[in-house]
Amino acid sequence: MYVLKIKVIPVSSVDFLKFGRYYNMKDGTKDTAITKGKSFTDVRTISPLINSIGNLGFTLGSKLPSKTYKMERHLHTQEALFCLSDSMIITIAIGSGNEHPLASDVEAFILSPGEVVVLNKGVWHDACHGVGKAVYYYWMATEREDVEDEWVDISPGPVEVYI
Repeated sequence: MYVLKIKVIPVSSVDFLKFGRYYNMKDGTKDTAITKGKSFTDVRTISPLINSIGNLGFTLGSKLPSKTYKMERHLHTQEALFCLSDSMIITIAIGSGNEHPLASDVEAFILSPGEVVVLNKGVWHDACHGVGKAVYYYWMATEREDVEDEWVDISPGPVEVYI
């Protein structure tokens, strides 16, 4: 069986624009604003996070190591993924117009607590995974009852992500 192995890299170390947007909500980025009070520091996005009304979701992702056989994509919405208190891995592939994700396009990134990514429409992705343990994370996207986002096999697959 063919298995492509992909090393995880920090999301902050790459230009994420081909996939979407990256925010560092702990330290701020050029697309955020910071307010400091006597007992708090607030970091917020300057622009709306996604370009439509969004639903909030909460997911428990399994721990690494993990093999990814399938991915999904959303052609009708962007999707924001929020790293909370434990680091998480996101496995994604550029949506190059193919009807399935290509193993050669798959990349894996680690997000640290306070980091957020917003995936462009059409970017293939797996559920996020935890480092050494399962991980909870929030996501935001527009859910529509008339749209079913199916999980599609990676070609050729699977892809194994490692740290």
